[in-house]
Amino acid sequence: MERRLVTANLKCKNETIDFWYLGDQFPKPLGFIVERQSPADRDIQPVISLGYRKARFGNLDGDVGPVIRCLFVIIFAILLSRAPDQCVAAELLTESASDDAIIRGYRLANNGYSADEILINDELRHGWLAAVDPAWIQNSEDWQARTSLRLLSLRKAGKLPAITSKRGRPVRDDVLPIAEIAARSVLDQYNVSSDELLCTPRLREQLQSSASNIAADIDPYDVRKAVLRLRKTRQLRPELTLRVADWKRTIEVFTREDLVIALKTRGRISLGAGVYLFRDVTGYLYIGEAVNLHQRLTQHLAGSDRLSLKAYLDSVAEGAVTVELHSFESDSPANELSIRRAYESELIRTREPRLNLRP
Repeated sequence: MERRLVTANLKCKNETIDFWYLGDQFPKPLGFIVERQSPADRDIQPVISLGYRKARFGNLDGDVGPVIRCLFVIIFAILLSRAPDQCVAAELLTESASDDAIIRGYRLANNGYSADEILINDELRHGWLAAVDPAWIQNSEDWQARTSLRLLSLRKAGKLPAITSKRGRPVRDDVLPIAEIAARSVLDQYNVSSDELLCTPRLREQLQSSASNIAADIDPYDVRKAVLRLRKTRQLRPELTLRVADWKRTIEVFTREDLVIALKTRGRISLGAGVYLFRDVTGYLYIGEAVNLHQRLTQHLAGSDRLSLKAYLDSVAEGAVTVELHSFESDSPANELSIRRAYESELIRTREPRLNLRP
């Protein structure tokens, strides 16, 4: 069958949303797919996705009237793109599976494990999603995330059957500091909860990428298990000072060796204000702030005036240390010294870098 691609583009202030639809014989009647990326960036999925975070209609900046009007245009174009005998009514999927389907899937696929274990173990998670919806692989990542979050909500509300009889591998103590650093990197960048981090496929991938930057061969299951422990022991509580304002920041992570190269590359490291975090597999080493990130980091790597940090950097092997940079834009409130120091102090308080003096 000929595939007909219908596309449209809508801009609402700072948001751009690409609407696209691929006409074909899908297993269920569908209308359109809404994504923030082009079809070439992912496999065509016979589902409706409401996008990711800001791309959801309720969170768009500005008047949503143009969105609604555009949707009518898209639906009309969809109907025109199909042969007359194949036209179907546009159908929006629910944002997650029903509670009954989630509970039924849990009964069928839990294999004696808890809901938490199902979410962090890929094999168990895939089996549970398949029990919830045999066509789950065709559903959007947003559907998977919301269905997983709903499973947690049902567990917290005591609505899941108490049939746990098995446990997964225990948490590895040496993974805990790596998991904390990786988790906080993602939580800071996307401003999400730890539950969302564990339930959203894209964020799980980002979590593993961040952990692998610290320890290349670290097992994804061990990272998620450690994040789960940190969440349950309240060691990933939100840093309120960091979340009460729009800091207008960019967060990047470098190995020490890559940072040396970046500092020599014109324009790569900000000449403006920022906060920096030295880290290794044991946790956070040192956190500091600077009015000029480029200058201060150059000083640290050439021979830090912080003697404990200098001694440590001189003693460790290549690749052992990573540096997380929080670079602030020119109109960020953190350009004011007192506010930037409050930001730094909150990081020191919650992350306890071992080479810092208490603020």
